[in-house]
Amino acid sequence: MPVPFFDNIDMNQSRVRDAADALLAQDYVTLAQLTASTDIGFAATIGDGVATTYNVVHSLGTTDIMVQVQEISSGDIVGVGTSTNGANSVDITFSVAPATNTFRVLVIRVP
Repeated sequence: MPVPFFDNIDMNQSRVRDAADALLAQDYVTLAQLTASTDIGFAATIGDGVATTYNVVHSLGTTDIMVQVQEISSGDIVGVGTSTNGANSVDITFSVAPATNTFRVLVIRVP
């Protein structure tokens, strides 16, 4: 399926839409929708040299999330165990206790 190229973008009445394609011209996002939710993600630094499981409270109000754990010193993404723990937190599990403040957890709410 070809990807459409939009060459005629019209901004009118607080709507962003494509005026070139009759089907897509009816699909738009209002500015109110774009600004309605600013809480789309959460980040925290974890590691204490003792624990292997950390409960990260993100307060995003959903279990529809994506979780990424990054080693701060190298920037590498690491594989860890993750498990939602209700709509506002996620458990991150390492096989070995990470040193103090060595990992950054990023939690993104999926629309």
